[in-house]
Amino acid sequence: MPFNFDPRRYQGKARSKYLEAQKRVARIHKKYPDVKKVDEYLNYLKREYNYLKVGLFNNKDNDSQKKLEDLKQEIEELEEHFNRLLDKHNIPRDYKEPDWDCPVCHDQGRIYENGRYRICSCVRKEELNHRREEGDLPRHLYKATFDSARLEYYDDNRKTDKDITYRENARLIYSYAHKFATRFSPGKLQRGLLIQGPIGSGKSFLLGCIANKLAERGIDFKYIVYTDLLQKIRNTYHDDSGGPVNEQVLIEEVQNASVLLIDDLGTEKASEFTAAVLYQIIDKRYREERPIIITTNYFVDELKERFEDMFEEMGERIFQRLIEMNRYVCLYGDVRAKIVAGQQEVNL
Repeated sequence: MPFNFDPRRYQGKARSKYLEAQKRVARIHKKYPDVKKVDEYLNYLKREYNYLKVGLFNNKDNDSQKKLEDLKQEIEELEEHFNRLLDKHNIPRDYKEPDWDCPVCHDQGRIYENGRYRICSCVRKEELNHRREEGDLPRHLYKATFDSARLEYYDDNRKTDKDITYRENARLIYSYAHKFATRFSPGKLQRGLLIQGPIGSGKSFLLGCIANKLAERGIDFKYIVYTDLLQKIRNTYHDDSGGPVNEQVLIEEVQNASVLLIDDLGTEKASEFTAAVLYQIIDKRYREERPIIITTNYFVDELKERFEDMFEEMGERIFQRLIEMNRYVCLYGDVRAKIVAGQQEVNL
């Protein structure tokens, strides 16, 4: 999915910035008439200078050159006086300049270079943030990327039951996740990941890495904490406004996303309601071959037992679909504690 660029939108944005700047200038000039007077005279001199400079192309006599030099000196002296006046009134020297969101393109969304336009990086950043918001990615995960992952925080001395270090294991899991995020395309069958690990092992961060890479590629996703989704659905039962968001809308958003990211699965309380909602989501995505990336604090056997205890026969069907749809991996160690400790040392 390519980045969308609508020049009319950015033209309107730039125009509003100019109008805001004009209003600010008008307020300052009204409050400080001396600033307005000097500014107007300075602009007059600059216009005269430009007229005289153009005239020199046709008349390069010494008198005209002398007038141009004198006028230039007068402008420079008046500019110094004007800046001192602004400082006296605590007025920023760039008070007439619009407050651009992007100083590179001046909110035009594109830059003219070498005879052609190129899209400014601010447009891509705005599109990226829009996809994050649409996917409900928490803001604290916006900076989670594969490049910024600190795999050195995983222990290099302790080993897993597969006889590889925690760090080697993390590197392997990150490679699986990176391969998924960079190769996935809607409509193409691709297994997801069921990521188990203790609290602080970096599961949510890894989920953020996947989400941000998908967003960079223009692929839609939906991030949910399952307990939060259940609460949103319950809230619709008490909403008498007749708004467009209801239980089915919320469930369909999760069912139909190209990639579904579920954080902390297994923390929900057992009930027919929680089982029915989860089964609707998992079953439809299973039948339509839409991938799911899941994190959980439970080992796979514990998750299976929990689902069966909570949801009985429906729980077994849910679990079997999840195992068939996903590669099971496990992160080890508490990297969060090391990251927090490192941040505290930096701030000492």
